[in-house]
Amino acid sequence: MRIRKFRKDAWKHIMSIICSVLLFQIVSAQSVTGPDGYKVVALGSNNSGDHTRSLILLHEICRGQPLAFNNTVGTITAFRGNQFAFNRAAIVQVNTSSAYYEVYGAIQSLSSDDVWKLKTCVYNGKTYIALEVPYSGAYHNHGFQFAGWANSSGESLKCVNYMVNNQPVNQNLISDIQDFQSNMTGTYDVGHMNISGKVSIGTGVADPNYQLQVKGKIRTQEIKVENQNWPDYVFDPSYELQNLKATERFIKENKHLPGMPSAKEVAVTGLDVGEMNGRLLQKIEELTLHIIEQNKRIERLEASK
Repeated sequence: MRIRKFRKDAWKHIMSIICSVLLFQIVSAQSVTGPDGYKVVALGSNNSGDHTRSLILLHEICRGQPLAFNNTVGTITAFRGNQFAFNRAAIVQVNTSSAYYEVYGAIQSLSSDDVWKLKTCVYNGKTYIALEVPYSGAYHNHGFQFAGWANSSGESLKCVNYMVNNQPVNQNLISDIQDFQSNMTGTYDVGHMNISGKVSIGTGVADPNYQLQVKGKIRTQEIKVENQNWPDYVFDPSYELQNLKATERFIKENKHLPGMPSAKEVAVTGLDVGEMNGRLLQKIEELTLHIIEQNKRIERLEASK
């Protein structure tokens, strides 16, 4: 009986091992490996702590001489926070490359405070395209992580500090830090796009008072402005039309029409297109009433002759 029990227990143990091996093979067969060249890299932190401004060198770029293919395509993350330190989050999608004499680059940045920025710099005699890390007095204590494809004939994904406590550092290594103007085109080929927050185009930070802020000119074929206080009230019999003598006095004293902003006000605060159109219509309607009244007086004078 003891021998049979031993054999039975041994058989259970063997079957357990076989099942474990088979399960491991099944799980391994279902695991996904990255495409050729894909990597996940821990870049570490800035190694200087708080009040540090840093660049992450992405790859070498051409400078007057043809260059082999260099690129960085992927995601870089930077986080801060624990039970004793406030939270910061910064994520950036990077698309940069350089070969022959050309350099291309664009990023999509998400951040809880400052924004990621593309830069160029000279490091150890070579020219690089780099990312400026979003700055705050409190550094990203969880460091930087990269996932994607990276290839460089020089340094790759290297964090370099250039200022600590408002004092320049590593000046013998890094210099000539310049803004890089993104030169790639992004296209969202979708049937409908919803943006729930505020949008800023051409400026660093969106004004919290506006849903859309644009620095520069806007060209469109049609625009519709909704205004609920349209000045048809001017034609109401109870509307008090300012007499022309009072209007003349106001113009002499203020150098603009009553109810209209001055040139100084517009230069400082701009103007509301819908509101301004309403005010202009109000003045046209008031002027029309004055013309009608003047015409009545002329007719009465002609009739009295």
